[in-house]
Amino acid sequence: MDRQPIVCNTCTGVLLTKDSRDYTPHRGRLIVTNGYCACPPAAAAVAEPAAQLQPQAEQQPVSETAMVNA
Repeated sequence: MDRQPIVCNTCTGVLLTKDSRDYTPHRGRLIVTNGYCACPPAAAAVAEPAAQLQPQAEQQPVSETAMVNA
């Protein structure tokens, strides 16, 4: 069985889990001593660069495009 890591490699905070069975006494002690992970979610960090790669033509307001084609 593949076990998920308990502690974040970056901030050493305890990672959240969806399964209540993962909250053991050991994990509780780590939460008290280290706190929870404070790093931003990986999905949000990946989504930002993709938004910056859009071509300039797509970012222009519709009013400017309408004037050029008029």
